[in-house]
Amino acid sequence: MPMGIGDTGASIYIYLIEEGPTSTQQLLERFGGLPAEYALERLRDVGLVVGEPATARHPDFALQPVVAQAEVSLARLKLQAEELREVYEANTQYGPNAPVEVLKSRQRVGAAIDDLTLGAHREVMQFATYPFIPLTRVHAPGDPARRNPDGTVRRPKRRFIYEQAVLDDENAMSGLRNVVALGTDVRVAKSLPFKLIISDREKALVPRWPRGYPDQMSTLLIRGGSLLESMIVVFEHHWNEAVPLRDPRLAAADKHTELDPVDMSILQYIVAGQTDEQMARLMDVSKSTILRRIKRMRDLAEVDSRPALIFHAARNWLN
Repeated sequence: MPMGIGDTGASIYIYLIEEGPTSTQQLLERFGGLPAEYALERLRDVGLVVGEPATARHPDFALQPVVAQAEVSLARLKLQAEELREVYEANTQYGPNAPVEVLKSRQRVGAAIDDLTLGAHREVMQFATYPFIPLTRVHAPGDPARRNPDGTVRRPKRRFIYEQAVLDDENAMSGLRNVVALGTDVRVAKSLPFKLIISDREKALVPRWPRGYPDQMSTLLIRGGSLLESMIVVFEHHWNEAVPLRDPRLAAADKHTELDPVDMSILQYIVAGQTDEQMARLMDVSKSTILRRIKRMRDLAEVDSRPALIFHAARNWLN
């Protein structure tokens, strides 16, 4: 029983609730002398029984202080458990030198992304899913972070799969243009299971929790082993199912298509996030002219959305 009143104490307390106030002598005779005397004394100590004849009190009077104290103790226990968990993870399979490390801060996740994407020598494989959350700055192709100690530029093979919804996110455009400028082989999938980066088939980053879980920052850094092999299998499966962003033969043909300065300005304004009305005002032309030229460029690129047009332009017209 709670509060250490024992079975005899519980029986006495229930009896007093059902039968009402009862003298101590009657209780001792009914429940057995010395054990009942000890039990009744304990009931009085914790505040469940008062007075003479003995009267049962509402349990809340006695239990509320005990519950409050227990909650404080529980909070301390949880805090201690979390501290011990961090120590354990830091020194076992989730530690910095273990096969799997848990990264919890934005800074550590961002640093790991840079390490895997900028430090790769052979290949980078990546899923980009919605919502697009930039955790690092965009590193241009000639960025010093991409260079080896001898000054040469690392040029690993890059294969990226973008979830369709990402292509509709204006915030992702600068990253997409940079990816194209790096010569990345890009494909598009209707949906992907999670965010993923694999570097040189040696390390991987993957969210610790599924999409929609409150903690979206915690990330697993995987170093080798069967878990990494599983991530590679997942990537290759979706790579085979995904659709290339553009047919290379059409892209080659598009390179010979000339755009005039007005078209180029419109593309730059779209990339900058200008509306049709703003572009018309800035260029001193009508809105219908802007719309007509955008439609012509979409027809040339054989795409049906502005994000797809910008991606095509970044790959074929703006470089």
